[in-house]
Formats: sequence, structure tokens, C-alpha cells
Amino acid sequence: MFRSSLIGVAFATAFALTVLLSARRRRTSERHTFAWLMVAAIVAGLSLWRDGVDTLARAMGIYYPPSALFFLACTTLLWLVYRLSLQVADQRQQIKRLAQEVAILAAAEQERRHPSVPAAVPVATQLLGDSRSA
Repeated sequence: MFRSSLIGVAFATAFALTVLLSARRRRTSERHTFAWLMVAAIVAGLSLWRDGVDTLARAMGIYYPPSALFFLACTTLLWLVYRLSLQVADQRQQIKRLAQEVAILAAAEQERRHPSVPAAVPVATQLLGDSRSA
């Protein structure tokens, strides 16, 4: 076995353990954990099966096998960035909706406590942290 194969397997194993520990500490979601473990498995598999890179490059019609690895790595990273951007967009919408619900509940609470005071102005200043209106 080549030294580079051992280094590749060692890196993939260390990376997989790091991902599993992050998942155990709830720092990574299950979806992301699975994707990163698949990346580690592919790295380990290609490290052990050295002819796999050549076979993959031939199947893709690429003359220089490391170019195929570079292409696949870039494609994988692009896919992961796209998935994360979708998640950020969803979370942004959820934060906006929750902020609106908090503002409505705070206005209702303000109206319940002080029925004669218009609720919108004190609630907005409380939410924004403006101390001049007090």
C-alpha cells in the first residue's frame, strides 16, 4: 500500500471522527453529518482504490485523472454551498415570521396592561431598545 493511500485513509478517518463528535455535541445537523460522512467515505475509498480515479476520469472523458478529482470536489462544494444558502433563506423567513409574532404578542400585552395608551409606539421603542421615549 502506498504512503499516500495511508495518509488519505488517516485523513478521512480523522475527518469522519470530527464530524461524528460535532454531531454528538449537536453542533451539526443530521443532514449535514450524513453529507460530510459521505465525503469522508469517498476520500477513503478513492485512497484505497487507486485505479478508481483513473476509471472515474475515463468514464467522465477526462484525460488527466487529477482533473476529474478537482472537478468533482468543486461540484460537491458548489452543491453544499447551494444547500446551505437554501437553509439560510428558510431560516431568514422563519426569523422574520417569529419577530412579527413577538411584536404582535408584545402589542397585545401592552394593550392588556394599559388600554388607554396606543400600543404600537411603546412596543416599537421597547423592541428597538430606544430609551428616549421613557
